[in-house]
Amino acid sequence: MKRSMVGFAAFFAAGVGLAIGCGGGPAVVQSSDQAAEPLPSQGKTEPTAKPAATPVTTGTAPEVATGPTEWGIVGPEPAKAVDYPSVVARVESMIRDRNVMAGAQRRGLSVMNVMWEDTGRAQGSSVGPNISDLTLQVRFHDESGSYFKTALMPVIRFPNFTDRTGDIPADRFFVRVGNQKAGSQSIESVPLKDVLKDIRAFASVPSSILGNGNLLAPRDTHFLVSAQAVFLPIPKTGKAEFNPVIFNYQSAPKSPAVLTLLVTREGTSISVIENRREDMGMRGGGQELYFNNKGQRASFTAERRSDVKARIEAQGGPKTEAEKSALAKGADVLFLVQVPLVHAQRGVLGGSVPTMPAIEPKSGGAPMPMATATTKPSKTADLLPSEESDVEQAVLGHGPNLGPYNEGRNLRLVRDPKFPIRVTVQFYKATSNGVVNESDLDAIAQSIGSVYEHAEFVGSLVVPEGDPRRPTAWQTIPGEWFPW
Repeated sequence: MKRSMVGFAAFFAAGVGLAIGCGGGPAVVQSSDQAAEPLPSQGKTEPTAKPAATPVTTGTAPEVATGPTEWGIVGPEPAKAVDYPSVVARVESMIRDRNVMAGAQRRGLSVMNVMWEDTGRAQGSSVGPNISDLTLQVRFHDESGSYFKTALMPVIRFPNFTDRTGDIPADRFFVRVGNQKAGSQSIESVPLKDVLKDIRAFASVPSSILGNGNLLAPRDTHFLVSAQAVFLPIPKTGKAEFNPVIFNYQSAPKSPAVLTLLVTREGTSISVIENRREDMGMRGGGQELYFNNKGQRASFTAERRSDVKARIEAQGGPKTEAEKSALAKGADVLFLVQVPLVHAQRGVLGGSVPTMPAIEPKSGGAPMPMATATTKPSKTADLLPSEESDVEQAVLGHGPNLGPYNEGRNLRLVRDPKFPIRVTVQFYKATSNGVVNESDLDAIAQSIGSVYEHAEFVGSLVVPEGDPRRPTAWQTIPGEWFPW
């Protein structure tokens, strides 16, 4: 399917990257309020006696009827299990919510569920020689609990087509490493440039990456950076499990056009993007990305910061480094780093022709489904007056191990110096109903803006307006499409 034409200097030494003002089985999303195997027949227990009309005046705790043959003082009705599919549906529908859309637009932002995170898009175009679609996908049980479904999560960022980006000095980026080592208990911060200079030193299986392991190019004085906020369906208690999913239009099996690094407070996870069928998400397009937990893959998780804080305080404070980092700056942040690679032009969209009237998917994969803020607003998604926002910062973690983690797949990786390294900064937000207020949107706009404050150049490489020569620019001639 063709893309539509519409369209942290301070650091925290124990956090992820820049100090940017931020506070084998399938992945499952489930509230902790839900039973492991909820049954539709489970319901309210009908009392056999009416509650006492006057308060109990003794200091003794009242007895509670536990069955139909018992009597006494009946306790409160049991709490209803969270209808998680409904929570997901409410959050998913934010891209069609008039209030959310209008609030974002007033701040120069857009609401979408497919993001164009490109290292090489041609000027004035929706396509180019190295382009990627990114989604955030939550997987959850359906209403019957018998099978899994997925949903694309809403994101607020600058509009896709113009793609406002910043050029931030590369030496300002620090990432967390150590998670890839079996038996390792320590996570430390190192410069991102050090990781890229010797990528194999930070892999669980160094031999899976062929070549000299140096993925830096002389042009890498700055990294191309964008920022966005992601909403996840998280009830008052519980967590969500999710995976970033990326589709690179030039990548194909055994011919990756990009290598990705996913970075959170818990570490860095490396993976080449080949659009293999076995790596696809349930929606069919793109490659699911996982956390590298000592050589095993795991989905990412998110909880409400208030839940995490309450749990840690209840045990008398943080007892591990992981618990300390959960309440520190950067706990809600994920970096997606894309490193352009030399490839064999086998992907859906290569560089051999100047125009692409129609993008026909090949066997390696298919472009992702597109839905953005340009989608017709839904009346059913409008806010009810009685509803209030419960948006708060999320804390990212990881779920159970799902199998071996794949990194280089025994491929020889060579950096393509024509294109810049791109870093997508994501701030994760928890919501149970998809309702946002002006304060929420102001905070999101401030977080996104704080990233660009570190940039030495800010603007659009796609629709330049008298921009100075940016270090991340790849087109040497205005209007140039594919320079090779």
